[in-house]
Amino acid sequence: MIQEQGRDYTGYGEDGRNRRISGHKLIMEGRERVELTGVTEVISFDNEEIRLETVAGAMRFGGEDLHVKRLTLERGEVALEGHINEICYYESSHSKSAGSFISRLFR
Repeated sequence: MIQEQGRDYTGYGEDGRNRRISGHKLIMEGRERVELTGVTEVISFDNEEIRLETVAGAMRFGGEDLHVKRLTLERGEVALEGHINEICYYESSHSKSAGSFISRLFR
């Protein structure tokens, strides 16, 4: 179930169980802390870059000394810390491949 404005999303966790994720929200304190909701997957992370999949699309955080302070994928929540230089939304390869697969079905 996905509702763009209704802010309710249903996905599946790594354990295969169904979970409900609330809408996407980003709260930033200075350039040092970020709290996110609506996170469905952590794609990759190191001390210079963190990539996440959210219900609003994929996100990239660039900076220095970045780390994931708290991760609760069951509720879709992530807290990040470090010196944040860049925040970018981009089109996810997951959504591209899903669209390609569906479009191939109906050819």
